[in-house]
Amino acid sequence: MSILKRCLVLSPCLSDRIATNTIKNTSVRELARLLSGLCRGLILTVSKPTTCLLQVFVVIPQLLDGPLYILHFLVGTFIVLNISANFLAIFYVDTSTQGLVLPSTVPQGWHVCAPCEAVAPPRSRHCNTCNVCILKKEHHCVFTGYCIGLSNHRFFYVFLIYMWFATLYCTFLNSFFIWPYVGGFNSWALVRLILPGIWLLLEPGLDTLYAFLFSINCIGCLFMSVLIYYYTGLLLSNITTNENNRKQAAKYDHGRDHNIKVTLGERWYLTWIFPSISSPIIYDGLDWSVQSYNRSVRPKDSK
Repeated sequence: MSILKRCLVLSPCLSDRIATNTIKNTSVRELARLLSGLCRGLILTVSKPTTCLLQVFVVIPQLLDGPLYILHFLVGTFIVLNISANFLAIFYVDTSTQGLVLPSTVPQGWHVCAPCEAVAPPRSRHCNTCNVCILKKEHHCVFTGYCIGLSNHRFFYVFLIYMWFATLYCTFLNSFFIWPYVGGFNSWALVRLILPGIWLLLEPGLDTLYAFLFSINCIGCLFMSVLIYYYTGLLLSNITTNENNRKQAAKYDHGRDHNIKVTLGERWYLTWIFPSISSPIIYDGLDWSVQSYNRSVRPKDSK
């Protein structure tokens, strides 16, 4: 009897504790989504337009003219269009298990996702921020505010490639453009470029703004180079970040050509032109033992 009374006394406390933890988890999830949305907004509305306008209307006209200017203008426009289109495709393409017809039992290799209260296929993982299971989850991208998985991995990787090429291209052009604004090529100019933020605060002006943007672009180029190196290695081995950390590198590695098609699709050589070009993925994300790119994993009534 005493045990029953104790349970009755403790049950409200346990309920309150569970409710409190649920509220905390929800608040953290909403905060993460808010931060992701802010990052996405800054990239779309501030970072990319500012860099593009600076290169097209300030940097290139001072370095080139005539046909060369037109050529660089067209190349830059093509790069910006691909960056923007692939960026948007990342979070517009659904790569979750929502809407899929999942089995009622737990097949071999599958697992049960407690938050989703459903079974989840191999290589999928639950995202606490998106609150859904992601097919072949790579990671949750804070810059787009969305998870990178089976269906949008192609757009993420091409987005990285074009971002890396854009920052490299801008760094090359700006390296010829910036020196007159920092007093020529000397040790003091290098100090100004290494510490652009301090220089911008001490001597605000157009010259210091150009130097600041040049330094930020160089940092971005180095950062994108590291990302390209890391994610290219994962792509060529057909593994995700989580699988790599858990030393499961050899499980899904079936050769470089095959691994490229897993991420970029059958027509991988055309994915670089524009994200609207179709390139069917050779797996459906449910069964990794057989190629199944000829059938859709989405039920017909969900379209």
